[in-house]
Amino acid sequence: MASLILIAGLTGFGWWLAQVTRVGRKLGTTMVILMLGLGLANVIRWAPAPSTVAWVNGPLTSLAIAELLLAVDLRTVLPAARRLLQPFISAVAATLMAVLLVGWLLSPWLGHTWISLAGLFSATFTGGSLNFVSVARSLQTPPSLLLIATAADHVAFTAWFVVSLVIGRDREVPSSGESSGVDGPIGLQDPAAALTSGRALIVSLLWGGGTLLLTDRLVAALNVLGVALPSILVLTTVALMAAQLPAAESRRACYGLGLVLIQPFFAVIGLSTSFTGLFGDGLPVLFYAVVVVMVQALFVLQARRWCRWPMAESLVASQAAVGGPSTALALAGSLGRADLVLPSVAIGLLGYLFGTYLGLAVSALLSLLMG
Repeated sequence: MASLILIAGLTGFGWWLAQVTRVGRKLGTTMVILMLGLGLANVIRWAPAPSTVAWVNGPLTSLAIAELLLAVDLRTVLPAARRLLQPFISAVAATLMAVLLVGWLLSPWLGHTWISLAGLFSATFTGGSLNFVSVARSLQTPPSLLLIATAADHVAFTAWFVVSLVIGRDREVPSSGESSGVDGPIGLQDPAAALTSGRALIVSLLWGGGTLLLTDRLVAALNVLGVALPSILVLTTVALMAAQLPAAESRRACYGLGLVLIQPFFAVIGLSTSFTGLFGDGLPVLFYAVVVVMVQALFVLQARRWCRWPMAESLVASQAAVGGPSTALALAGSLGRADLVLPSVAIGLLGYLFGTYLGLAVSALLSLLMG
């Protein structure tokens, strides 16, 4: 209970700071909450209970994703997903190149653990933490190494997310005449205004809760039939199908509610990231993770200049590779790009689909070559 209260208080305080202070408005809600979480974790040495972290990263984040997708008219934004494909592919290619090259250069420093780390970072930086967990279980990574690698992953991801917010904020916001979903009947222009109605909030929660319930039932039914699909794929499909139903007005508050509900996810990331162990025995692992993400980021930004991709699209696609659909979605929202909500999730799910296989393939290949 104490962890829940602190996470809720930190999220609310960060949201308030982002609304009423000049610096907060410039940084954005997500960045403020991340910084508050990092400060608490590393100044007063407090971390939330594992059960609370699991609940925030699981059901609460699932509800946030459902709410955000329930507000999106598929017919108006689906064509936009194609513009993220090229920068996403470039991000994945750069990640794999960096993992292999940087890992080989650092292998005298990393020792025999670099093969496992290469698999872990190949997976997590091409689709997010779901792939990280899957590969870690498959490789039976030692708990001590897994803890350091997890912290390094969080630090590298957080740093690039913050940089993405800084360089992408207030750039290339769609004009009112662009067909992006912002000007559609669901009214995504001002999500905060939609949250002022208690009735709208209740109806939106009912939509989201119903979506989660139906998803759980479908996943259970598929398991009985011997079909094992990631629940995030089922959730996304159900939410998108529900979003195309009539009565779009009843889902007007879903987008704003989803933006609020996804913020505790970043509070938990900040609260779970401790710098202490990373600057001792974990320093080589931290350096490896940071350099991989840095190489990927620089490659995507340079490719953007060559190919003339828009800045926001490039950053969201890169974030989909580094952090997965949830973080890409949050970046799109924080940049004021409601038109990139669905494309960011779609591209992030693509990383979910093959990121685990890439991580395992890299580890297996290195084991074969080095063994």
